[in-house]
Amino acid sequence: MHKVETGIDKDQATRDAVALLDKEYEIFNEANMPGVKVLTRYDTWDEDRSIEQWVEYCQAKPGQAHALSPVYQGYEYCWKPVEVLSYDHKERKYKVRVVATGQEKLVTRLSLLFFDEDPDKFKERVNQCKQRQEIVEAELRFTNLVDSVPTDSVSTLSKERRFYFLSKSVRESDKFDPDKIYGTFKHLLRVVEEEYIRQMKKCVIVKEMEDTANYQKFQRMKIPIRLSKKTSPYFGVVRCPKYNFSYNYDEIQNHHFSSDEDLVAMTRVFI
Repeated sequence: MHKVETGIDKDQATRDAVALLDKEYEIFNEANMPGVKVLTRYDTWDEDRSIEQWVEYCQAKPGQAHALSPVYQGYEYCWKPVEVLSYDHKERKYKVRVVATGQEKLVTRLSLLFFDEDPDKFKERVNQCKQRQEIVEAELRFTNLVDSVPTDSVSTLSKERRFYFLSKSVRESDKFDPDKIYGTFKHLLRVVEEEYIRQMKKCVIVKEMEDTANYQKFQRMKIPIRLSKKTSPYFGVVRCPKYNFSYNYDEIQNHHFSSDEDLVAMTRVFI
């Protein structure tokens, strides 16, 4: 079982825990990956032509402009006509030549508006990536804030719960090597423990978000306020439409006939 030994550097233990969770859960920690602000990371547009199709389309029309691309001119970026020459698979970018200056450069797909594509669709594609980037960056800022909460201020996974996990994972009837099972379980339990602690830290931050006095602090940190919403779901029932109670009451009274006074009284109670 993993446990923090007495005398260990708590700051180092926290860094190790965060590194472990990043390795297990984060999706933007691949080696040699550029910064989060790279917009192409969020591009999942599936209505586009393939790279080969675009290169073939452009090479069939040599010596002319095929698309527009941002060019730095006059202290700002302007969309200028470019000729698409080829595609660099190593850099994952298109090689283009600016028609006006002859300058050659590498650009991403989101910096290349082909003449043979719908500009409204291209704008929708770029804006979709920007929205995804904003969500991811906000989530990363929130996670970093959560990880900054001291571990000593939250509860940890109980010994009874860890033993329950172990008894569920290792059975006498298992034919696998017990040492390998224990080794794998030890690593997975470490991940579970650290994730449990992170969830407890999230509760601390969310609790702070319930106080309106902290709104400006989170706004300065560009972290959206997260408040839990209570909902009352319907199980097997349908919401009744609004109706005129007085009208229905009179209708029932006019159509009800009985010689039994008790039955009449009971009917009035029900209606």
